[in-house]
Amino acid sequence: MTQHKPPQAMTLFDLIARTWDVKTEVRALQFNAKGTSLAAQLADGQLAFVSVQDAESPDNRVRVEADTGRSSIRPRSKPLPPPVFSEAPVARADVPLCRLGDQGFAFPHAETGALWRATARGQTLAMNAARQDAVTALAALSRSGQVAVAHGTRLALVAETGGAEVAGIKLDHSVTRIAVSGDETLLACWGAGQVSIVRAEDMTCQAQIACDGKVLCLEWSPCQHWLVAGCEDKAVLLADVTAGASDRIVDFPAPVLSAQFSGKAKAVIASGAFRVVGWSLPDLPFGDHAGAPIETGKPGLTIVDRVAVHPKRDLCAVSYGTGLVMLCRIGHPDEMLVREGTGAAVTALAWSDDGAHLAIGGEDGSLSIATFPKNMFK
Repeated sequence: MTQHKPPQAMTLFDLIARTWDVKTEVRALQFNAKGTSLAAQLADGQLAFVSVQDAESPDNRVRVEADTGRSSIRPRSKPLPPPVFSEAPVARADVPLCRLGDQGFAFPHAETGALWRATARGQTLAMNAARQDAVTALAALSRSGQVAVAHGTRLALVAETGGAEVAGIKLDHSVTRIAVSGDETLLACWGAGQVSIVRAEDMTCQAQIACDGKVLCLEWSPCQHWLVAGCEDKAVLLADVTAGASDRIVDFPAPVLSAQFSGKAKAVIASGAFRVVGWSLPDLPFGDHAGAPIETGKPGLTIVDRVAVHPKRDLCAVSYGTGLVMLCRIGHPDEMLVREGTGAAVTALAWSDDGAHLAIGGEDGSLSIATFPKNMFK
């Protein structure tokens, strides 16, 4: 007797997300400033570009039943446009790319390390006016139309068009991470166990703070009082910029790949443990003070690999080594399943500025954009 099996039920992720196979592990993700394009930096040095605009967005596929008022999302009916790839492995995989102007991206070239740019449609070009020294860190200053570029111990502000140096300073240490404050007045430059606070207006060093550990990510608090960093040696680094001092929260079960502030939740959260770790602002753990810990989501048996704070709500995306992705309300046990585990770890998470899109990159070469309907968070 022939057995007829029903088709597999579609998950929420199937209905709200677009997924492409870019063949190689995704190392970094970046939406451009206009929110029209997503760039993926791949482990082999290639760049992949996909359009954020979607002719079959979830909002366009929502149906509301007239009798019950119940909403549903119909499946897609058309194939996705394929990604656009750079012609060759052009980008250094160990230095994350950053935004450039309204539409483009800046990155260091794979062979020379010099500053290059990419358009929203994937064309890559040398920035001919830029220095040819190898770039070790990048960060965008969108309001002033500049990019902060580190060449070892030299920190420079360069013009978005052409890459010509506008101002620069030589620091006492090399720089591998740059964080720009929310108002773009201050640059935090980390490297070789030190972080220098540089004023962007005149490129003067305001302070230098000893910060132990190998920093994997670096971010300013909304009030510009604190810096937080996730470290490879299983610790969170906090720097009190006003006091010129730092402290470490140690003994995490795994390297802390991401640590971020949430202005909406007034908290800092971090990965690297069996649940999302966090503390309320301004009561952070520092010195002998334990701070005010908060609990986000539910504890489990799998370590939280990465977190990404929503830009407009008190939410965060949470990923695990299994490929599972959840959406959590910061400081609350509430969780929503975004994607079931795929067996391949998530290697990059990024929100668009409007919070409508969550980009997910995997070690298996998967690249996804989950687009949340407007009425989902009402």
